[in-house]
Amino acid sequence: MAMASGLYVVTFRDAVNDATPITMNLTSASAKVDLYTDTKTPNFDTDAAYSSTNELPTAGGYTQNSKTVGGSPTCALGNAGQLKYTWSTTVSWTSASFTARGMILHTVTDNFPFCAVTFGSDFTATNGTFTITAHANGIFFIDLVP
Repeated sequence: MAMASGLYVVTFRDAVNDATPITMNLTSASAKVDLYTDTKTPNFDTDAAYSSTNELPTAGGYTQNSKTVGGSPTCALGNAGQLKYTWSTTVSWTSASFTARGMILHTVTDNFPFCAVTFGSDFTATNGTFTITAHANGIFFIDLVP
């Protein structure tokens, strides 16, 4: 299996579980954005902490675990019955010369991963700017009604 999109079950479970409660503030502008290669295989059922395994190396304009989400992230009503997560400005790496397949978002304080997004294929920047822009429909959304 390769880079995939999804939400990390352990993080969301622990955010609402009385037995092992964690604090997860998705509207904090300090959540991290990390880029990964096509060999990253997230395990959405068991991964519980940030891991640099298969993260791009610190080189070519990329520094591991250094970028935060763009602007003011929000968790808000999307379409009817949906909770939407998004942010307001782009996340960019300047002077970039690297290839990435996807990104993983994690909290800063406790390094809890909460979302992985595959780009669908490799994207390469060569002496340019590598930019991630949140889609108008959000980075992810959760359907709250059937």
